[in-house]
Amino acid sequence: MPRNVPSSTTPRRRRRRRSKARVAARVLLVFILALLVGAGTFITGLLAAPIDFAVPPPLKSALLLASDGKTQFATLRPPLRREVVKAEQIPEVMRRAIIAAEDERFLEHQGVDPLATARAAYRDLTGGRKQGGSTITQQYVKNVYIQEGGRAAEKTLTRKVKEAALAIRLEERLPKEQILIDYLNALYLGNNVYGVQAASSYYFGVDVKDLDLDRKRNNKRDPNLALARATMLAGIAPAPSAWNPVKDFGTARARQRYVLNQMIKIGFVTPGEASDAFARRAAMIPLKKQPPELPTDAPEFADLMKAQLQNKFKGAQEEVLFQGGLRVKTTMDKDLQTAATRALREVIPKDTDPQGAVAAIDIRTGDVRAMTTIRRDPKQKVTAYTRNGLNLATSAYRSTGSTIKPFTLAVALQQGRSLNDRKFGPQCLAIPDRNEPDGVYRPCNAGDSESGTFSLRSALALSVNTVYIPLANEVGRTKIRDLMLKSGIKVSPDNPFSAAPKSFGLGTTAEVTPLSLANAYAALVNHGVHTEPRFFTEVRSGADAKSSGSVLKGIASPVKRKRVLPEGVADDVTTAMRDVITRGTAPRAAQPFPVYGKTGTTDEAKDAWFVGCAREPQFVCIATWMGYEDNRPMRNIGGVRGLVFGGTLPAKVFARTFEILREIQAERKSRMSGTGASIAPSPQGTSEPRKRRRRSARPEPVVVQTTRAPAPVVEPTREPAPPPSQQPPPVVPTSGPGGGGGGGGSPPP
Repeated sequence: MPRNVPSSTTPRRRRRRRSKARVAARVLLVFILALLVGAGTFITGLLAAPIDFAVPPPLKSALLLASDGKTQFATLRPPLRREVVKAEQIPEVMRRAIIAAEDERFLEHQGVDPLATARAAYRDLTGGRKQGGSTITQQYVKNVYIQEGGRAAEKTLTRKVKEAALAIRLEERLPKEQILIDYLNALYLGNNVYGVQAASSYYFGVDVKDLDLDRKRNNKRDPNLALARATMLAGIAPAPSAWNPVKDFGTARARQRYVLNQMIKIGFVTPGEASDAFARRAAMIPLKKQPPELPTDAPEFADLMKAQLQNKFKGAQEEVLFQGGLRVKTTMDKDLQTAATRALREVIPKDTDPQGAVAAIDIRTGDVRAMTTIRRDPKQKVTAYTRNGLNLATSAYRSTGSTIKPFTLAVALQQGRSLNDRKFGPQCLAIPDRNEPDGVYRPCNAGDSESGTFSLRSALALSVNTVYIPLANEVGRTKIRDLMLKSGIKVSPDNPFSAAPKSFGLGTTAEVTPLSLANAYAALVNHGVHTEPRFFTEVRSGADAKSSGSVLKGIASPVKRKRVLPEGVADDVTTAMRDVITRGTAPRAAQPFPVYGKTGTTDEAKDAWFVGCAREPQFVCIATWMGYEDNRPMRNIGGVRGLVFGGTLPAKVFARTFEILREIQAERKSRMSGTGASIAPSPQGTSEPRKRRRRSARPEPVVVQTTRAPAPVVEPTREPAPPPSQQPPPVVPTSGPGGGGGGGGSPPP
């Protein structure tokens, strides 16, 4: 081919060159645009920077008020501990440790460290080990000012540019020392603690000013102990969720070693001092010390309300709970709560007595009016309710015993039977049951005299097992179970509420909580209308001495009702439950007003129940349960000879609750009238003085302070929407991270 003839490949080369030029031009254009956007964001950040750079105000506790909206009975502390201290309370060793760990040139730069930023960017681009380039000032700005919905904004180039702009602006306004102190007060250090003061208390049990205090050595001051503690805290800072000593002590120790080496490198400490500090391993094991819960007369209610509110204010709303100075109007009746608490402790006062729980609920609204428990577990050395522990009123599932019988009666009445229908009830029954050892289930009545022919009404009053067990089989055990569930019964998730056993009619498989049993009985007494339990009715934000604040919408649940029984059926059952008190198994529960209730006792008195309800003017159902943790029989307790039945001590708690309530109300009335007279409480452990008082003067009906509501409105039956190279040698190698009921027996009533 002649030389002057162009090669066929020349056009291809030219096209390739033009294509590369276009790509380069596009890259350049993108780079220029990025610079422009970055510069614009930088300037916007500078202009939009807030004038008042200050540490965020500490979170506020939420106040729990009784149903009157005035009486405070508990204070809920924020789960996040954020404690602010003054500069003089933060020792120099803590300041130096955080500088060494986070920003060794903090005292030299003007808010942004170009060298650290360039180094971090180079390692990101080359795939090297990632290393942060943010200064302490930038970290403070990010934690306090650059937030999205209460959380740190997503890590983007735009955010980093704005962060740098605000950091420069902040350093123009505040001295270095103030920025460092503010950072140490706002720094998150894991396990829901913010600031070095809260962290020092949580991890080491001392204030940050006392980092050198050695309580194990007669409170001597030890600078090396302070160095050890300060470097442990500083090591947590870059990744508190992963590097704190509670979650991973080994990694936290490696981080502490890194900070000590950094302090050697900068010249803050000598290798010997660092080695001595690192040797204090035992002193670094976290104590996890929490502040004690604030005192309250109703700890069970306070803990339950805390859980309820945290469930309501979750996600992006979590911080609202402790930022607005919330005032929560609960459903608790303070007088009834006090009376129930005193009554339960009077009736079973000894540490050797069984456990007990009382739950009271408004039959019309579902408002929980009172809740008190006594938890006793000798194995765990528990003799009372412990804060944030097991609430026997809401989380302890025990067999209902004969308290299941009103629901059996209700199903029978729905099927056309009447209260006057009569059935023969022998002393014992022999029911074929292949699940029993000899193939026969033999339930009996509680007493030798309890045999004969009974109406369904009288059989309920006397709690005749040999009438109601066959009745449950006849009307359908599954239908009884379904009615109980619709009425509000909550059963144990660990033990299925099976309707199969022949002993179902005695509640052997119905393991329920006191609160849910009270709620289910409320449906019977409330003319067949069930109401969902609720614990608070209003939440206000911004309330103080001068203002009542504003109501937060959509937080408190409305009253949720549904009909579960025809009114006539429910009223007939309620009428029959009146006989339980007037001529049945619970005469101790009698009051100056009509009481409708039922006793329940499981096999060998392992559980004893009494549920008592009242209509106007009380509108309340109260369930009382007693039983040992280990399910042993209750015998010879509280002045009762032999087994404890539901009609003995549980019914006594019910009666004593209203006696004490009358005393409280009479004393208040006396104070308000200015007579100065008061009624002393009846002697504990005796009943004779109370008997004399009842004979001499009939007391007025006690009134539970509830908001009067109209007659129940039945809603649709649909369920509600439940370094430099000459640095000193490292102190240690630098490897590691850098940067009950019984079944088949014969229970009494």
